[in-house]
Amino acid sequence: MKRIFCLATFSAALCAGALAVAFTTFDTSAQQGPNPQELVAAAVKNVDFKAELTDGWKAAAMIELASAHARGKPGPSVELRAQHDGEYVYIMAQWKDATKSDTKQAWDYKDGAWSKAEGDEDRIAFAFGGNAANFDTKGCGALCHDGEMRTTGKDEIGDLWHWKAARGGQNGECDDQHFAGGDKGRPDDAGKSAYETNADKDGKSPKWVWKEGADTGTAFTADTARDLPADFKPENGYRVPSIRLRAPDGSRADLKSAAAWADGVWTVVIKRKLDTGNKDDVQFKVGESASFAVALLDNKGVKDGHDHSKTPLVKLVIK
Repeated sequence: MKRIFCLATFSAALCAGALAVAFTTFDTSAQQGPNPQELVAAAVKNVDFKAELTDGWKAAAMIELASAHARGKPGPSVELRAQHDGEYVYIMAQWKDATKSDTKQAWDYKDGAWSKAEGDEDRIAFAFGGNAANFDTKGCGALCHDGEMRTTGKDEIGDLWHWKAARGGQNGECDDQHFAGGDKGRPDDAGKSAYETNADKDGKSPKWVWKEGADTGTAFTADTARDLPADFKPENGYRVPSIRLRAPDGSRADLKSAAAWADGVWTVVIKRKLDTGNKDDVQFKVGESASFAVALLDNKGVKDGHDHSKTPLVKLVIK
């Protein structure tokens, strides 16, 4: 069996929690083929940084990738396009998803008590191998070691672009994380994330609720939130997000996104500098290529490797 994707450990890389889990693999050798598809990012003077298939994006070469949760359990296919303007690279992804899920386990108030609602968020992740040993031939399987996802050498680094619909995606952000060697596993990039947990110290109620008069259809941020009043007793059915959005900083803020869901299709565009100058990022150069794979999650957290679907290895070619 050719090991291409380590299901549960790639799941762990997508989680904010523990990395150590039992892992399984499935044979993707037939799907992978001897040569990965190439996603060509041609040079364009002005790239349309919007989640819309404009004429500019239609002119970009498109590739379509199948994804799978496991053998015999296919996931959605994903269409990819890429462009660059000499300073930034842009990747557009489109995939079918019957429902828009951009609220992660919101707080609900009923009969004087708070509880967490069911439901998670839609996500897409791009795992770049960087200089991780054997990634160009094994894909994410090269990052699977003893039930964890990490590189083998202390100087090896991979990159993880992790777009999360609820945790920053609706606010133009995309989480920047990476793969490292030793016991570091899958750390966040240096800096502050685009979100913070909305919970009190004991985790039994929210820390913040909507400001009076706030438009609850907008993003939940410091501008639309207020501290939970001690005497706060809303009507049954009151709901507030479990995540408060904020501006990220440092290397973790390298990625920006534009996203839209319409007619059962997500369109997500991720933008990043070719060379961020940060040690926890994979750097790109015009005339070179970089290997990556894609993972998709449909309104799910990650409990095991079957929760997300994976694509074969792809090569991003910066023309």
